[in-house]
Amino acid sequence: MKQYLLKKINYSIIKKANLDKRLLFILLFWGFEFKAQSSVTEIDTMQTKVFNKLVKEGDFNGVIVQERKFIEESKKRDYKKGEIRGCINIANVLNAMKRNRESLKFLEIATVKLKNDDDDNELQAYLHYVYGKNYYSLELYERSIKSFNIALEFAEKIKNKKEREKRIYSIYDWKRSSFEFLGMMDSVYSTEHKCMRSPMPMLYITIAERHYKDHNIDSAEYYVNKANNLLFTKQIPLEGKANVLRAFGRLNIEKRNYAKALDYLLSSLEITQKAKLRNRDLESYKLIAKAYKGLDNLGMENEYLSKYSNLNDSLQRETKAVVNTVIEKMLTEQEENERRTHRKLYYIIFTIISISGIVIYLIYNRYKTRQKLKDTLINQKVLESEELKRKLDNTYEELIHLAVHSDPSFMNRFKELYPEFYDNLTSKYESLTLNDMKLCAFIKLNFSNKEIAEYDHISLRTVESKKYRLRKKLNLSGDIDFNKWVMEH
Repeated sequence: MKQYLLKKINYSIIKKANLDKRLLFILLFWGFEFKAQSSVTEIDTMQTKVFNKLVKEGDFNGVIVQERKFIEESKKRDYKKGEIRGCINIANVLNAMKRNRESLKFLEIATVKLKNDDDDNELQAYLHYVYGKNYYSLELYERSIKSFNIALEFAEKIKNKKEREKRIYSIYDWKRSSFEFLGMMDSVYSTEHKCMRSPMPMLYITIAERHYKDHNIDSAEYYVNKANNLLFTKQIPLEGKANVLRAFGRLNIEKRNYAKALDYLLSSLEITQKAKLRNRDLESYKLIAKAYKGLDNLGMENEYLSKYSNLNDSLQRETKAVVNTVIEKMLTEQEENERRTHRKLYYIIFTIISISGIVIYLIYNRYKTRQKLKDTLINQKVLESEELKRKLDNTYEELIHLAVHSDPSFMNRFKELYPEFYDNLTSKYESLTLNDMKLCAFIKLNFSNKEIAEYDHISLRTVESKKYRLRKKLNLSGDIDFNKWVMEH
């Protein structure tokens, strides 16, 4: 622990040294880029070095800029492998930045270019590995495991032993996380054991999280320290350092050392915000709010809860949009596969129809089996769609919860969910007060007078009086159903 604290103190010095090295490195790269006779071997070498260096420093935007240059240089030399690797590298960092839609587009480009190169095991393994990471990020865990399995098949055929083992361990690490979200703990422990041959900080941090659930703080601290030790024995990217800082923050929250926890968490947040790792920011916001709660600092607790809520809503919206696109693509691919299979099947039937009734019977059975498979897949997609709808309904339930508990953020949240309703009323009837809009919000949510009185802490008579005064402000005649008017407005 003392070593790590010393490392934190010297972080600014290390950061400056890294910056100087980066400037020198980029200058060397520019010289390479415009060198007329540079070979594809040099592209391979420089592409790998630049990517690893910038990822280690957490400069994901730098990766995107440099990989685009490598792609252009590869195009000039008609070097398809350099183009493909560049696309996958960009997709990899975009996924880390939670920009999945863009990441998947770059993967599609790489897929098309790699279509006829099934023997390039290294790139095929990398491609399906990054696909798996995207599906994991989108919470499509079963789909991610399928991609990781394909990646593993190619990875096991990579000739370079060091590269083969590195890719295999990375795949196992992500498969382990997918299994854990699916509750497949036997598979988690199995892959976890394989990952121990080349552990990364998140492996130990995840194990520590399980110990928190069992209230076993000593064991959790043991694994957090093991994660920290890796920072001194391996070349860990800056994101890994941020993860360890956040893990120490969580540990100190469990130990009720809230001020110390806050120090770790804010340091972690500084790194992830600079690298634009929004998922990691989200985790930090939630833990920072807990730390401030432990310090009885309600103002800062609410500030970080608000940051958490806003970022979480934003990420959820983006995820839902991309998931819908992925599902549509999966269904389209399945339909295309079915059409291809049907065309082949019809040709076979046409060719052998004169042979015997037995052959026709077997073919018919095969067709029925495939139809059942199609129905199963469609049912699965329907269930996934229903799950997405359920998540959307949670937002409405959250609003009801805020109203019932007289939460001060209720009106802000209502305005976010019903912007047109809110803006129409306030623009047409400028005399409406915040209390008037709150009453309209209760009516819009279909609350009865009794419920309004309870949640607003007023009497039924007061509710009726407020409705009467509001009708006057809105210039509504007596024959208009006020509640219906608000619901339909």
